[in-house]
Amino acid sequence: MKKIVALLMAVLMVLGFVPGLAENTKRERVYVVTAADGTIKSITDSIRLENADGLDEIMDQTILTDIQNVGGKETFTLDGETLTWKANGKDIAYQGTSDKTPALLPVVTLTLDSADVSFAELKDKTGDAVLTVTYQQQAAMPILAVTVLPLPEEGITDLRLENAAVLSEMGRQALVGWAVPGADEKLNLPASFTASFHADHADLNWMMTFSSADPVDTVCSELDERIDLDIHTEMDEVKLLLKAMQNGEALPETTGKTKDIVPKVNELNDGLTQLNDGAVSLADGASQLSTGASELKDGAATLADGAVTLAAGEANAETGAATLDEGLAALIASNEALNNGAEALFAAVLDTANQQLTAAGLDTAGITLPELTAENYAAALDGALAQLNPDVLKEAVSAQVEAVVRPQVEANADQVRSAVEAAAEQKVLEAVLQAAGQELTAEQYTQAVKAGMVSAEQAAMVSAAVEQQMASDEVKAQIEENVLAQLDQLVQQNVESYLASDETVAAKLAKAQTAYDSLSALKAQLDQVNTFVTGLQAYTAGTAQAASGASQLHTGLTQLNTGAASLSAGASTLSTGASTLSDGASQLSTGAGALKDGMQTMKDTIVGAEKEAANKLLPYVENELADALRIFEETRDSVKTSGYDLRPEGMNAITVYIIRTDLQ
Repeated sequence: MKKIVALLMAVLMVLGFVPGLAENTKRERVYVVTAADGTIKSITDSIRLENADGLDEIMDQTILTDIQNVGGKETFTLDGETLTWKANGKDIAYQGTSDKTPALLPVVTLTLDSADVSFAELKDKTGDAVLTVTYQQQAAMPILAVTVLPLPEEGITDLRLENAAVLSEMGRQALVGWAVPGADEKLNLPASFTASFHADHADLNWMMTFSSADPVDTVCSELDERIDLDIHTEMDEVKLLLKAMQNGEALPETTGKTKDIVPKVNELNDGLTQLNDGAVSLADGASQLSTGASELKDGAATLADGAVTLAAGEANAETGAATLDEGLAALIASNEALNNGAEALFAAVLDTANQQLTAAGLDTAGITLPELTAENYAAALDGALAQLNPDVLKEAVSAQVEAVVRPQVEANADQVRSAVEAAAEQKVLEAVLQAAGQELTAEQYTQAVKAGMVSAEQAAMVSAAVEQQMASDEVKAQIEENVLAQLDQLVQQNVESYLASDETVAAKLAKAQTAYDSLSALKAQLDQVNTFVTGLQAYTAGTAQAASGASQLHTGLTQLNTGAASLSAGASTLSTGASTLSDGASQLSTGAGALKDGMQTMKDTIVGAEKEAANKLLPYVENELADALRIFEETRDSVKTSGYDLRPEGMNAITVYIIRTDLQ
């Protein structure tokens, strides 16, 4: 039975354990003796004030009476509910009593062959028994309760349990049942446990219940620390997104965890729309191609007929060629005048541009332009535009500012290095602690050392391990890399801050932008004039060539009659090919129509799937997730007042109820 008692003590420690406490803590053990029906026989509250800060005085709050120091000779004063201990740097252990009803009381009922029976009567009877343990509460609050009932060596057989188990040790057995009374019913946590068995003069005398709300409080606090977002805002944004999906609308922008998903879904839906529009355009184009191929078929037939007519009209064409030769000779007589006029126009435009550039005062900005000509204007203006490019100017200014800022920042490199080394030493310390099986942060470890929770030998070993790793080449290289990165970041921040705040720089960049835009417009105008002059020159050259070719036309027309016969035969072949093309284009039009219908079906399927998913998820978010959040917040808030005695502000507090129930 000793090992079962040890197990009970382990359960007690688990119920009262709160990890990482390094502050003054009020540990409360409420010892209660009750009858089977929950009637209180006695209450003793045993309290230990852990003086982690080594205070000379500890301020406590209490409702207890008959207070006695059970751990030393320290004295206290009581003013109303304020209890002041002369601690002299030590922990305080005291106890007292109160008529306050505990947060939880076990109530035991027993039936034998479906009739109520007392435990004293059970010793003299035989039959099928049902033992039920429920937990009576003063206020709804989720409390973890573990009840241990020692079982006799004989008298109980065919044991059937609900929310309980049997532990065996050295031939002795104990029934252990558990429950979380006060929890929200939607969590489906047990509020009681039951044991059914065949009783044959069974002798059950007592049971022990260990209960505390602090494990629930610890879990809630841990979740609060780990959740780094506003859950209500996240849920509201998700509901907006799901409603937009239900309605087939573009998803609105969000700021939480969904902000990266929204643009991708919108991009998918936009892509589906564009793909569907493309399929419609393809179908329309194929239909037009089919119509055009049919017209080509008809035109080819007409061409075949016209080829015959062409051969008959060859003689008239020869006469016309002579007339064309004479007309072109007259036309080229004006080519020189046209070319001279175009060159004069370009020269006038360039002269105006040179005057405007002189008046613009670009030389004050360090930009020198030669006099613009038809040959050099493009290269000269491109060079000036390159110098006035706002992005290039901004980069140059940033480099100049950085040359001033960087030495100033690097002058404070020692401070940056100290901060980086301190941060690295904390990480190395935490790694050493983790390797030793201690899940503590650097701050928690430091507090533990100050509180004397770590021996001098252990602290020396940890310090030696940290120093060894800090001296390693790998850690030194990482520190150096972090120092350089932080210096570069500070330089960049200072450069950007200067550029944003210096109105002179901003004005100069704006002026450069204006000049850049003006020169770009001027170059575009000169390009247009140059294109006109070049085109006119090409035209006059073309007319000269046409005049030369006209003389050859007459000779060619003589050969046309022979070619007309060949054309007639080729036109017949073209007519046959055009007919084949028309049939193929008709088939393409049919296929494109099928593609258009398929794309519409695919778009409807994907959008429909999004709506269906929204229809299924929205009720879950609005109901199940909302209920889960409500239960968490109500649970978190209710367990804050789970102590039996008062809990002083600013002091950690842990309360465990240890309740012995006398069954006879």
